[in-house]
Parts: sequence; C-alpha cells; structure tokens
Amino acid sequence: MTNSPYLFRAADHPLLDVSDTLKLREARSGFGIALRYQERLPDPPGKPEDGLPDPEAHWCETGHSIFILSGRIRYRFDDHEVEAGPGDMLHIPAGPAHRHQPRAIGTEPVRYVLTEFD
Repeated sequence: MTNSPYLFRAADHPLLDVSDTLKLREARSGFGIALRYQERLPDPPGKPEDGLPDPEAHWCETGHSIFILSGRIRYRFDDHEVEAGPGDMLHIPAGPAHRHQPRAIGTEPVRYVLTEFD
C-alpha cells in the first residue's frame, strides 16, 4: 500500500495521558490542521481549595470542529452553555469572543474527535 499525506494511522500516534482527566492522540498534518482523538473523564467532585485546578484558569480560545463519538460533554462560553452527545457536531471559532471550557458530564468518559487549526 502506498504512503499518503492524507492518512494518519492510530498506531503511529500514541494515546497520551495529558492529565488525570484527559487522554489525547494527535496527528499534525502538513496542511495547518491538527487532528485529535480525546477521551475526557468527568472531573472529580470538590473545589479548587481542595487541591483541584481552578476551573476559571482553563479557558480555551483555539478554534475547533468537534464530533462526539460517545459520552456527553458540556461547553461553557461566557454567555451560555451547550451540551452535546453521540453523533453531535460542534464548530467553535477561534478567539477570545468564543473562549470555552469543556467538561465531561455524567459518569462516563466522553470520546470525541476534533480538528485544531494552526
């Protein structure tokens, strides 16, 4: 089989533990796009003063297109929240006006694929 710049084999990109609640497999294309598979566990109960990270410190301003494979996720924006589940798709533009915080909801991990634009 011929190698192709369009194919990214999972075996070539290990699933990494980014944090206690996030695993990530990433492939960066030569076309200015990162392709990611992510598994996000629900956050443990507690408050920042219990030694957990401050949720206010983790806003993302990167643009994404997202496809939810399983589980449920909530994205918090400055002016609203949205929940998504299996088969749902989201597109979040880049920039501070669209800053967001993802959080797995329920008891199951959420598994999703996203693109990140350089």
